[in-house]
Amino acid sequence: MTTAVRPLQGTLPHGAQSTARPSRRAILTGAAIGIGAIGLGSAITAALAEAARPDPVRSVTAAYTSSGQREALDVETAQTLPAQSRVMPELADPAPARRQQEFLEACEPWLSLLPVHHRDLAVSALLDLWVLSDDLPAAVAGWAGPWRYVWPRDTAFSAIALARVGRQDLAWSHLLFLQSVQAVDGSFAARVGPATGMAPDDRESQFDSLGLVLWAVSDVHAVSTATAEPFDLGDLDDLLRRTTRRLFDLTSDGRSLPPVGPDYWEVGESQVTLGLAGPTLVGMNSLTALTKADPELWSRLGGDPESVRRTADDYRATFTRTFEANGMQRYPTSGGADSAIAYLPAAGLVPEQAEGIYALDPELLGGVWDRLVQPAGGIKPGHGWIIDRSSWTPSTSLMGLGFARLGQVEKAEEILDWLADHRTSAGSLPEKISAEGVPVSVAPLSWTAANVIITLDELYVNRGGPDS
Repeated sequence: MTTAVRPLQGTLPHGAQSTARPSRRAILTGAAIGIGAIGLGSAITAALAEAARPDPVRSVTAAYTSSGQREALDVETAQTLPAQSRVMPELADPAPARRQQEFLEACEPWLSLLPVHHRDLAVSALLDLWVLSDDLPAAVAGWAGPWRYVWPRDTAFSAIALARVGRQDLAWSHLLFLQSVQAVDGSFAARVGPATGMAPDDRESQFDSLGLVLWAVSDVHAVSTATAEPFDLGDLDDLLRRTTRRLFDLTSDGRSLPPVGPDYWEVGESQVTLGLAGPTLVGMNSLTALTKADPELWSRLGGDPESVRRTADDYRATFTRTFEANGMQRYPTSGGADSAIAYLPAAGLVPEQAEGIYALDPELLGGVWDRLVQPAGGIKPGHGWIIDRSSWTPSTSLMGLGFARLGQVEKAEEILDWLADHRTSAGSLPEKISAEGVPVSVAPLSWTAANVIITLDELYVNRGGPDS
């Protein structure tokens, strides 16, 4: 879904500012937590007043303009942007337009496999991802200032999307960038500047990035292996070694849940969340897949395949007796529905596809969707998100990907159609849709664009082509 609850990025999530001032999301979440303890006091009143303020549209797309720079565009400025382009026509420098065309041409074989009625949405998502990653070491979350950073969580999805559409070279380079900014202890900063690789503030490292990055490495490697020139996993040995060590150490070799910390909601927590425990399960599953893909992996990394399998099995048992045994809620035994459940099917933890680690019950996802649906037709991040009535597109699109991988094609199609119908006036996918059905916050958002691309790939490419 950045600082206070980020279902995905932006206004609150990615858009959250540093710790100097509580973010809007933190205020709202804190208010929700405090209701039972202190009643409707001044903190709640302030939070409700904050929630009642109109959420402005900070940008309707990003594009290269006559200045020669990439800029976040407002509604008026975007009116002169050509359809299905992220380059203004009056731009003197031909390089951005050329790179945009080359990118789309490279994606054309993939686009040709999609049904005609989804190609417009697919091109929008591709261009959103392109403009947020062009000439950068990895995709940024968005182009408005507070979003103009690389989140490892989002980069994992963007790398997978790029690999699926035929740009494995870009996907691999994004993963190499993550390796270059990873700390020696295996942690990733919550977000880093694309030019400096440095964190802009002191927010906590987010444990979910470990499992999601491992998934990205596994998925991108699998896609590249199917091509004539597969990438060498040895290029990422440092990342794999550090990430695996941290994942194992902080779960006691799979016998405990991850440490308490912020997840994609990006708020302080007192209990471990599904948003951390689920991606950890995804990471364990990905390690077993990588072990099969590269039999020499652990001889290079200083481990052994059997210990990896044992740790993965132990963590599956830990996850089963906590989150699964209590209804897959936000916390191990409470908290209500959370869209983080979609991480599991999105990463292939579904019947007949999981690597023996875990498979989500297909019925669970539909029940979570029904409990989280918002007035405009998308969903909120979770049950505890009690004030904001907007639909958050990262959570909504992640659920769509989950439905697609579970084989629930009709529901996944319905979500894709909803996302297509709620793009901005410039055709980009926004972070949020207001209760009235209007795009708000920032557009484009790389996580949402990546989710759309992977969902389309799962529906029509991995499953055998379009029915158009």
